[in-house]
Formats: sequence, C-alpha cells, structure tokens
Amino acid sequence: MTSANSPRSDPHDTQGRRITMFVLPEAHCVGPVRRAVNAILSHWDIAHLTDDAELLTSELLTNAIRYTDSEHLIRVTIARDQRWLSIGIRDRSAIAPRAHRAPASQEGGRGLLLVESIAGSWGYRFHLDGTKTVSCRLPL
Repeated sequence: MTSANSPRSDPHDTQGRRITMFVLPEAHCVGPVRRAVNAILSHWDIAHLTDDAELLTSELLTNAIRYTDSEHLIRVTIARDQRWLSIGIRDRSAIAPRAHRAPASQEGGRGLLLVESIAGSWGYRFHLDGTKTVSCRLPL
C-alpha cells in the first residue's frame, strides 16, 4: 500500500461499510492488503469470512498487478451490505479476466478458478475512464 493512502472510509458512506485502499502495483503490497482485510472484517464483526476474503483479495490483486502498468495505483475496495461482502479491484488493464484451467506444468493461472469456486459470484466491468473493476462477493 502506499504510505499516504492507508485504508480509509469512503466519504459518501455514512455507515462505514466501504473501505478503499490505493496500492502500488507491486507484489510486496499484497501482504499488507491481506492484513488490512483481516482488520476490516474483524472490525465489522464478520471475521468468519477472513480466510476466504483474504484469499479472494490476494488473487484479484495479484492479477491486477500482473496485467496493469506500473504507473498507476490499483484501487482495492472492501464493502458490505445486509447480505454480501464485496471485494473490488480497479486497475488500468484493458485485458478481460477469464477463468481457465492451466496445465499442471504451469506455475500460475488458476487464480480466477479459485475465485469462481469460493465466491458467491464474480465479474468484471470496464469504465469510461479506461479502468476495469474485477469484483466478487461472499454471502454474509
């Protein structure tokens, strides 16, 4: 995470149910984001989702780091409502994510299969400003 952009509440979120972090597109930032997710879920009294939420966030963030350029921060948003915990990763990559089965000899390439099997749902959307958000949800 960038030191100037620690986890913070969305100023438009009057109930404190949306936290946004801006992260450098570097692999060493995944660990601090996982720890932040742990703290957020503990604060929201939904710590039972921590293992799955940390894994999902790590997989989505790692994909964003892999496919985006190093000049732009990645936005990580953790939000909850009455029924769902939502995780969103917004980056500048124009590549649409897809889950596929990687050969056994390939080291990576299974992240979205994990997301697909753990999350209640997942998807992506492109924005007019050239960014893309990949998100998933876990039922509360």
